Amino acid sequence: MKGTARGALALATMLLCLNFPAQAQQLPAVSAPNGKLEFDAGALTLPSPGFVGRAAGTVTLPLGDRFGLQADFSLSTASGFTGSTALHVFTRDPASYLIGGTLGYVRTPGANVVAAGPEAELYLGQWTLEAWGGVALSTPTAPASPSHVGVFGMGGVGYYPNDDWKLSLDVSSLDGYNAIELGSEYLLHNVDLPMSVMGTAHLGQDGAMRFMLGLRGYIGPDPDKSLIRRHREDDPSDRAVGLMTAVGGSSSHGAPARAGGSSSQEPEQSQNPPASNPPEQSSTPQYDQCMVLYNGDTEACAMYAGT
Repeated sequence: MKGTARGALALATMLLCLNFPAQAQQLPAVSAPNGKLEFDAGALTLPSPGFVGRAAGTVTLPLGDRFGLQADFSLSTASGFTGSTALHVFTRDPASYLIGGTLGYVRTPGANVVAAGPEAELYLGQWTLEAWGGVALSTPTAPASPSHVGVFGMGGVGYYPNDDWKLSLDVSSLDGYNAIELGSEYLLHNVDLPMSVMGTAHLGQDGAMRFMLGLRGYIGPDPDKSLIRRHREDDPSDRAVGLMTAVGGSSSHGAPARAGGSSSQEPEQSQNPPASNPPEQSSTPQYDQCMVLYNGDTEACAMYAGT
């Protein structure tokens, strides 16, 4: 199983080593060291209705002109404490594409999941297409059971009505759990720190829903950069958050506890056997003996049998 995960990482490394023509690179893969922080709050419906809080962030660094490195992290209260992280290595032409590989990890109350594989983004004017897929190793912890390996995939489409507003539709399939998410982000102006307002609505295949609203602050050398340029010239998608939101079902909050009725009823049934047959079997010869001794006096025999 670990060999399969290493194979996915090897595929991502091969993609990174492709020799793209230098003349196709109009801008550096990462304009400058940058990062972002976000705080979200909302509600979810399963496994029980409740409040959700989340903090997340990224740090992105240029590796020369053609490559970039990004580290993601995320912490959430959804279905109990959940934490995730991811590491990207990629090459990018901000006018056309991003291609790279990502290794991610998420720990939930129900399981630990490691996911690895190639990622890609395609820029088509105001549209962005993106995908991340590969192999995931899942280790259930509630209840504990053997690890298993499977494929996973995440894809999305984004549209910018203007350079500071993004609408998105994302789908995911991880460990047999499918989900869809609608999102929106709008970059605010006339604030000291570049900041955006964002919201998401998430629906899982089991009917679980999650609604989140939050603020995202951008840290970088150019405070006047538009939202679409930040997404394409600075930090790519946050895979730690994507991996966290893709985990669902028993992998998220553990398998439901078994009902204890059937197991507790069996001892109760064994503790209450029919009590009438043994006394009746033992009282028959005793009653006959009484009738002989008392010459058929039934009242005397009844009293005798009672003793």
